[in-house]
Amino acid sequence: MPFMSALAAPFDGIDMQLSRSGYTGEDGYELSIPTSHVAAVYEALLNHPEVKPIGLGARDSLRLEAGLCLYGHDIDETTSPVEADLVWSIGRHRRSEGGLIGAERILRELKEGPRRRRVGIRLEGRAPAREGTAIAAAGRTAGTITSGGFGPTVSLPIAMGYVETAFAAPGTPLELMVRGKPLAGAVAKLPFVAHRYKR
Repeated sequence: MPFMSALAAPFDGIDMQLSRSGYTGEDGYELSIPTSHVAAVYEALLNHPEVKPIGLGARDSLRLEAGLCLYGHDIDETTSPVEADLVWSIGRHRRSEGGLIGAERILRELKEGPRRRRVGIRLEGRAPAREGTAIAAAGRTAGTITSGGFGPTVSLPIAMGYVETAFAAPGTPLELMVRGKPLAGAVAKLPFVAHRYKR
């Protein structure tokens, strides 16, 4: 299957939808299975020695390392694709002509820049900063963490969040209040771990 494609196909006689659009930065598939057949497919897949079960915690740490937004956390209906660094998702002609939902704001931000930007953050020490943690820069609150945790591949605490554009450059020092203590961090280039999709 080509990357980012979908198709309907049977698996051991069970009709399902397959998409090659895994959301972890790694190449992967997502299966949409009728509820009554989930256990049978799960057991059939686990019969292969290279297949191991994981949970949403593993998926979430990998998508964070890959710098991928999670709806309801890193993006929502108030977020523009410009401030979220998702301009690649807008067709070239739409970026110049408009004709899309939110065009007035998007075109203005493309021209003038957004007031805030989604950034990656590397923390010093071992304590992670979680969603909702305030981000300080230059002695004042400058943003908020939207996703955070420990990155198993990079072996350090990482996060994503929004900061005022003036503090969005990689290497900008930041301070995060974690369990009542200020922790040092810095803006980091996203993704933390390169995507490994087979195209």
